[in-house]
Formats: sequence, C-alpha cells, structure tokens
Amino acid sequence: MKALLALLITILSFNVFAHTGLKSSLPKNNAMLMETPKTLKLVFSEPARLAKVTLLTKNGTAIPFNFVPSATLASEYTYDLPTLSEDTYMVHWMLLGKDGHKMEGSFSFMVHAAPMKHNKKMHSNKHSSH
Repeated sequence: MKALLALLITILSFNVFAHTGLKSSLPKNNAMLMETPKTLKLVFSEPARLAKVTLLTKNGTAIPFNFVPSATLASEYTYDLPTLSEDTYMVHWMLLGKDGHKMEGSFSFMVHAAPMKHNKKMHSNKHSSH
C-alpha cells in the first residue's frame, strides 16, 4: 500500500511540474507561409532554460541558425533564421523548467514559393516579305 501511495504522489507531483510547455510560436504550428520567416520565436507558459532547438527539413536535414542554450530562465526566445527554401520544416525544442524538469515538443510549418509576378509582354508577329 505504501508503494502504491508513493507511486501516486510521484505521478501527481510529476503532473504539477510538467505543465511548462510551448504557449505560442512564430511561425505558428502548421503555418503555410508564402515567404521565408525572418525569425523563430518560442513563447513558453513559464520561465525555463531552453536547452535545445533544432530546425529540420522534411527529409531531416538540419538548418543551422544562431541557437545557443540558455543559462538563465526566460519565457520568450527569439532567433534570426537564414533564408529558407520551399519545404516543410519541423522545429524540435527541449527545455528545463525551474525545478530542472525536462520538457520537449515540436511543431511544423511550410514555406511555399512566393507567387510569381506575371510580366505581361506584348508579342508582335513580324512578317517578312519575300
């Protein structure tokens, strides 16, 4: 019975501390963008240390950007992004809460080719006389 009670307390305390998570992001989850985003912004529900962020293409190629693990607690993190080509991207993140509890998650977004501007040119037919 004591073992069951200890297990229940552990599970309940885990749930109390496990509520730090991603509150919002830019780009948003499942966003369909017509141009490359200039920044990646992660907003968490509570201050935490961001330990890892990876940006991957749909085939798993990592896109390097200026991520550095956080030594201090913060609720918002913003990073400049390089120009992204047309693709689907996955962002994976891992943070450490105030109590040291590890949380992780991911979201994705798509970058579509910007619509092409059609340049309407008049075509003239020149006939040469023989």
